[in-house]
Amino acid sequence: MTRTAIFTSLLLALLLISESAAVDEIACDTVVRDLHPCLPYILKDSTQNKPSDACCGGVKLLKASTKTKDERVQVCYCIKESLEQIPNLDLGRAEGLPKACGVRINPNPSPNMDCSK
Repeated sequence: MTRTAIFTSLLLALLLISESAAVDEIACDTVVRDLHPCLPYILKDSTQNKPSDACCGGVKLLKASTKTKDERVQVCYCIKESLEQIPNLDLGRAEGLPKACGVRINPNPSPNMDCSK
């Protein structure tokens, strides 16, 4: 399967997930849209040395738009579900993405993160 086909499949999976789970103030489709530019960076076969400006802009926008604990928990679940659908995920890059973009979040993005905290 070509890289383009894999990317298209992953994007479709992310969009399907985003339509099935709603967040109070921030919908999962917004989370996916904001973080979509990060997908090429967090894949195992990525040739990017650092996240793109668009990726980091999305990470920062998402951080700034989650004001309450409930919003952060809901966004966490959206990210967790989305990451679980990426078969070629570089877990280290996904977990290190906020730091690479100069953003502090807790917990770091991972399919295993505990969103209840």
